Amino acid sequence: MSKRNANGEGSIYQRKDGRWCAAITVGYNPNGSQKKKYIYGKERNEVFQKLIELQNDIVINGGYVRDDTITLSQWSEKYLKEFVKNTVRAGTYDSYDVILRNHINNSELATMKLKDIKAYHLQAYINSKSHMSKSYIKKIHLLLNMFFDGAVKNDLIKKNPVLAINIPRSEKDTKEIEILSREEQSAYMGAIGDSSFKPLLITALFTGMRLGELIALKWDNVNLTSNEIKVSASARETRIDGEWKLIRQAPKTKSGIRTIPIPATLSNYLKALKHKQENMQIEHDSYNKDNHVFCSTTGSVLNPRNVQRAHYKVCDNAKINRVGFHALRHTFATRMIEEGVDVKTVQYWMGHATIQMTYNIYVHVQEQTKKAAATVQDNLLKSFI
Repeated sequence: MSKRNANGEGSIYQRKDGRWCAAITVGYNPNGSQKKKYIYGKERNEVFQKLIELQNDIVINGGYVRDDTITLSQWSEKYLKEFVKNTVRAGTYDSYDVILRNHINNSELATMKLKDIKAYHLQAYINSKSHMSKSYIKKIHLLLNMFFDGAVKNDLIKKNPVLAINIPRSEKDTKEIEILSREEQSAYMGAIGDSSFKPLLITALFTGMRLGELIALKWDNVNLTSNEIKVSASARETRIDGEWKLIRQAPKTKSGIRTIPIPATLSNYLKALKHKQENMQIEHDSYNKDNHVFCSTTGSVLNPRNVQRAHYKVCDNAKINRVGFHALRHTFATRMIEEGVDVKTVQYWMGHATIQMTYNIYVHVQEQTKKAAATVQDNLLKSFI
């Protein structure tokens, strides 16, 4: 039996046309025959240098890389569209695409060949993102790992260099949870006035529902007899093939599907809203055909940005700082915890996937309570001086 040349062992010779060629063994076919890679050049030394480079790559990568020209940008776009797009939600895919376009494809890594990217390149790149939030850095890391892991599985590289890097600490201050104080909540409610968004804003404050859940809510999921709302869907504005669309989808986790008890006063608000909509439907057959609880004055599905603008207007009228719409959700949870509702129950009502998310709000409430207690002690001390 003839002795096999080791992978990466090659020879150089001159062809009849005068060009120099190097043939290098890069593996073996199932039948045992050698797989060859050929390198060409006008000069012997040129081919020799190319041969050395290829041999070094084979040693470093632990084997031959079949496609040694594909760049990170080319592969990541291909992988995202062909391997990921049909396996995740439209919103998730859009968020991946945003990170790819804004943070990877505009970097120096983008034009580098996949096989040439080492861990130290990636570590320097991810370190440059330390000014971003911890969660966003993790998303970039997740995406890079996805691309390189896919490259390994497709035989483009032998090892995933992302596995060797560390996620840097974020230099960005952790954003504090935005919560309305009782005084601010009172001012907010008083500033709503006769806004067409009043039923939605009041529901947000007293159920803790997310904006997407409120927009997707239909009357079929509201029981005004037992005073309960069943949350089973969410609406999200997502960019699909370059066009923004409002899509309706099930919650990401099972905990998102839940039944929330609603106070009798809120139930009365919703009864009045339903009666008003029923009258509109008698006058206009096309009004709110999709049976949404909250719709525009013309009966169409609400746009999340219009709701946000209405919320900010109420903040301005109430003369309080503009907080995100999500602050209404945190305010609901805070009031419940302040009133002694146990954290596990609040977690269920909020639809939090983990109790830690609820505890973050609980800790905030505890901190505020400690500060209030310290103020009491301070006043008490002053009274004795």
